[in-house]
Amino acid sequence: MLTSTIIRYSCLSLLLLLSTHVLSEVYQWTDQNGRIHFGDRPPEKTASKNISEKLDKINITSDYSSPDMMLRHEQSKDTERQQRIDEWKEKQKNKPSKAEKCQEVRQQLNVIKGPVVFVDDNGKDLKVSEETRKKSVQKLESIIRKHCQ
Repeated sequence: MLTSTIIRYSCLSLLLLLSTHVLSEVYQWTDQNGRIHFGDRPPEKTASKNISEKLDKINITSDYSSPDMMLRHEQSKDTERQQRIDEWKEKQKNKPSKAEKCQEVRQQLNVIKGPVVFVDDNGKDLKVSEETRKKSVQKLESIIRKHCQ
């Protein structure tokens, strides 16, 4: 007798859940001012579209069958997000500071301001015109003015 009562209540609950899903309808329409409206009943004097079928899948997930699983998933996302933040902070620690970068640019500028011989990666002399050297000097001076003052 207890089993049949449980089955009866389970069936009734299932029917109630399904009936509310079937009865839920959403309508969309545009008024005279061009504003878009949504409602559970269509307006009387304005043409509207029943968009319920388009919305059926929104906010429904098949991946998580319980609130506990959803909570664990959100917690794992938070953990991953915090790990990415920690990794970014660690990279920032290893980057040279702005002052260090400016010092390096100033050293490069001092080197190429005077008479200089440019060398490639293999140690061979490069033929660089005076005009190219001056452009390099101007570029470095511009960087210093822009970022190191």
